[in-house]
Amino acid sequence: MSADLEKLLEFMRFSHEVRNIQRAVLLETTDRHENDAEHQYQMALIALFIIDENDLKLDKYKCMALGIAHDVIEVYAGDVTVFAPQKDLEAKLLREKEAVNQIKKKWPSNHTLHELIQEYEECQTPEAKFVYALDKLLPEINNYLYEGKVWKEHGITRDQVKAIKKGKIEVDDTINSYHKGMLKIFDKHPELFGKPNQ
Repeated sequence: MSADLEKLLEFMRFSHEVRNIQRAVLLETTDRHENDAEHQYQMALIALFIIDENDLKLDKYKCMALGIAHDVIEVYAGDVTVFAPQKDLEAKLLREKEAVNQIKKKWPSNHTLHELIQEYEECQTPEAKFVYALDKLLPEINNYLYEGKVWKEHGITRDQVKAIKKGKIEVDDTINSYHKGMLKIFDKHPELFGKPNQ
């Protein structure tokens, strides 16, 4: 069987599109926003660090793969900040379901990618729960490291950050422990946050 170069080229183009999805997080040295490719890379790398640092009994390579694959649907669905109005968040969920089908239709033989997306979306395995919670933790750490630029710019308060994570980040005890540590830091640094109705 010969390798299908056209399919590889098409999938490479798709992988480039991941870089075009801009996230809410601003990078530390510029006014440029983080893109999904940067986020996925950081997810995989930090997952590996946390698993080893805490001697977690997780499949580290599955966690890295989930970190890389979890947002590829945003190529078709787009990204919306977690602080968006509820109607925008609900519309994004519908777009994401359509995006999953679009990816399956476009690359039916990419079984591993489909399985990773499904595992992340269902959030039932320990690895999926870990990566799901990590996806909620990293933006708050990045916002802290970047001196709250986005939170100040959009008038996001500490209470909003705390509320948006409730019921999500707790799905993994280790990640939740890091989150609780961040909340203590936030209590000491009110200057990181915006003012309501800013």
